[in-house]
Amino acid sequence: MSEPGEYPPDLDPLAREALGWVVRLRSGNVLKSDLEEAQRWRDRSSEHEQAFRQAIRLWRQMKETADAVTQLRAADAAEQNSWHPLHWSTTRRAVVGTGLAATAAAYMVYNPPMNAWPSFTELRADYRTGKGERREIDIADGVAVTLSTQTSIAKLSPVRDDPRIELISGEAAIVADRPTNRPLIVQALSLRVIAAKATLNARCVDGMVFATCFEGTADVEAPRHVAQLRGGQQVTFSESSGFGEPGRVDVEQAAAWQKGLLIVRDQSLTDVVQEVNRFRTGRIIIANPALGRRLVTGTFHLDRLDNFPTQVQQLFRVGIHTLPGGIVLLT
Repeated sequence: MSEPGEYPPDLDPLAREALGWVVRLRSGNVLKSDLEEAQRWRDRSSEHEQAFRQAIRLWRQMKETADAVTQLRAADAAEQNSWHPLHWSTTRRAVVGTGLAATAAAYMVYNPPMNAWPSFTELRADYRTGKGERREIDIADGVAVTLSTQTSIAKLSPVRDDPRIELISGEAAIVADRPTNRPLIVQALSLRVIAAKATLNARCVDGMVFATCFEGTADVEAPRHVAQLRGGQQVTFSESSGFGEPGRVDVEQAAAWQKGLLIVRDQSLTDVVQEVNRFRTGRIIIANPALGRRLVTGTFHLDRLDNFPTQVQQLFRVGIHTLPGGIVLLT
């Protein structure tokens, strides 16, 4: 368990259970049997008791964070057309300096509320999108790029006139129609994708890269690995697990975001919520580990994800607790 006042952005199973109990006991509909059951849970071990006390602190801090998010929304709306790194650095210091506890501050550093400021690595991006935003850019002759939600791309210096871009984070659809001797180079972490005539999708989220080829061919390079992608194939890469050999991919699912859809096939609710949180303003938190393991299949419209918590409630008959700033707890 973490020390008091310290919680990682992703709660461990015991912390989730504890938070679920706190939410249940603060729902306003508490029976004597609920109190007794909660006490039995706390009495299981000193770790259970510590997790429960931390959950109470986290609950209070999340409310404070949500209030701060609401206040930032108005400021963000007024300043969104005059972004400057120094301005946002000042904003971040002001927010962290408001006296929020360490947990709330860490939550906002790892998950900037309302996308109110870019993360450290995103400051060097030439092109960025916020939550739910999509943007089309022209990188060079014969290169069209569409940025998905929360995506950052930097233009790198060309190599022998070959255009180069770096996908810092997020996801992008790329269409390359270049001379064969002047291909496009896409870099994500230590992976490079080289293509002259191809339709691609590149994703770099949470330290994992997915490079997908829809049409044409692309060469892929990573430390000590070289491969070629053909239409309908994908490779994965991370600095920790290394290079995954090319394999077939569900093209419809991989390209769904370009049509405004999220297609899910037998995925855990935890994984689905992580993806929904990339598009939906605010944050959904699963406070029940067993709920997070439930499998989900379905198609969701990206412009209607505010309805997602209600859909989960109807599907699994779970509790929903809404806080300001778009924060939702599923219990």
